[in-house]
Amino acid sequence: MIAKKRIRMIELLALVAALGYSAASAAASGVFEKEYSIENTASIEVNNGSGAVNVRGADVNQVTIRARISVDERYMRRNAYKANKMILDLRAKPPIRVDGDRIIIEQPKSRVQRRHTTISYEILVPRDAQVKVQSESGDVRVSGISGPVDATSDTGVVTLVKIRFGNTDEVRVAAR
Repeated sequence: MIAKKRIRMIELLALVAALGYSAASAAASGVFEKEYSIENTASIEVNNGSGAVNVRGADVNQVTIRARISVDERYMRRNAYKANKMILDLRAKPPIRVDGDRIIIEQPKSRVQRRHTTISYEILVPRDAQVKVQSESGDVRVSGISGPVDATSDTGVVTLVKIRFGNTDEVRVAAR
């Protein structure tokens, strides 16, 4: 009888811990979406620290960037307020610079943000865009592009799909 009560109590505690853990994890993420009109040939440069990058070419005349930001669970458990503020700050001011038709996605400026966040990007670009993607930790996928492509990932998989090779200098892939 006592053993059954202990087992039930342990199961209950495990359930409560799991629910609390899930709630903390769910609270430590956010998304943003940005659109940029393009007049000439788009150039997209991505330098991502942690997170996947998926660039897809389409018959569009703008660049659409969708990003999912998450904070590592350990940091979230230590300070949920700061973790959520970090996400809100990145949503309000994403690490994106625009110079004409050149769009540059950088790593967050803050060392704490770089260390504790993962940002995964879904980017829709015109098919003839010039694409340069570098990810330190995360998979890189580029598809449907007819412009020059340069794709690198230090610890992820690089996948190229439906890339039209104009000449051998237009596509460069590196894995370290």
